Amino acid sequence: MQSQDNPPGDATHLATSVEDFSLDTFLPYRLALLSSLVSRGIQNIYAAEFDISISEWRLIAILGSDGPMAANDIRQRAAMDKVQVSRAAAKLLEAGHIRKQVDPGDRRRATLFLSDSGEKIFNQIVPIALEREAFLSSSLSEKEKSNLIQLLEKLTKIAKEMTITTY
Repeated sequence: MQSQDNPPGDATHLATSVEDFSLDTFLPYRLALLSSLVSRGIQNIYAAEFDISISEWRLIAILGSDGPMAANDIRQRAAMDKVQVSRAAAKLLEAGHIRKQVDPGDRRRATLFLSDSGEKIFNQIVPIALEREAFLSSSLSEKEKSNLIQLLEKLTKIAKEMTITTY
């Protein structure tokens, strides 16, 4: 039940019991909803123009911005599970958008890097992604954008701790 003092959507309302619970103020839900809406809004562009999924774009974006790295490092960087990274990498390898170099010292470890076509996709998608980001954040002031990034960094750090903490 929602109290009259704290209407739904009021950011100051934090549920402390089942009776107070509301999805409108439940932070994990709101973050997931925002992420889903943003991803859905750009997924059609990636699929139609470049024939890649969101997971594949994340892998291309990481390799394009951070350089070559192992799949496990990509998994940690993108907060994607092992299966998502493996499937995205397999599709990108098959399409020729990434290459794989097996570590001669440890054949189980391989480094992934963008191919020429992967670099081309990266260079074509980044301006589109930046336009989408500008549109999304256009209602925020520079100070609000800066504060939001700082808050997201803080929440990300805590969320990472939550994944390794058992209750």
